[in-house]
Amino acid sequence: MKSYDATGSGVALEPSDRSPGLIDMILSRRSVSPKWLGEPGPTPSDIKQMIGAAITAPDHDALCPWRFLAVSGPAREKLAKVFAEAKRIRSPEADAEDIERERERGRRAPLTLAVIARPVLDNLKVPVREQYASVGAAIQNILLCCHALGYGAKTLSGAKVHDAFIRDALGIETGEELMAFICIGTPQAPLKKRPRPLLEHYFTEWTGVAG
Repeated sequence: MKSYDATGSGVALEPSDRSPGLIDMILSRRSVSPKWLGEPGPTPSDIKQMIGAAITAPDHDALCPWRFLAVSGPAREKLAKVFAEAKRIRSPEADAEDIERERERGRRAPLTLAVIARPVLDNLKVPVREQYASVGAAIQNILLCCHALGYGAKTLSGAKVHDAFIRDALGIETGEELMAFICIGTPQAPLKKRPRPLLEHYFTEWTGVAG
């Protein structure tokens, strides 16, 4: 069985039968708060690999119900201004410290990826819920790719993904939904281990008809 280059080049690759290193990498992934992310950020080649990984997500009927915006370099200051102005509009009572905190959130990470869902509503084969599942899988693939490349990352949503001012500034179109921001950079401190959920709480084997 052949697999293909995640960058979309179409070059056939012969995978090994087992990839314990890949499994270990997946099991060791954890989110890194943007306050611990710094330079160096992903290179243009790294970003292409991340998006290449995203578009390998399960995608029933090849609808591609997602797109991505990369914010890095000088654009970080522009995003910071957008976040600050959105906060002023959304929370008129916000003080200068609150506004500056939002500004910092826009420029803190070397790279911010905006994840945008673009579900196809009139496809009779693929319910919208499946398309959102595909977007979630694309996000996870980006996070895993970041981890494999040595970067830290965290997915954030909250009030900003619903904010009309931010949506307009990013060019979110009618029928699209701003799902999340993925903040990416190099961890500036050792990652703290956190306990994982216990498997037995969330996994059982089905052995026959319920009841």
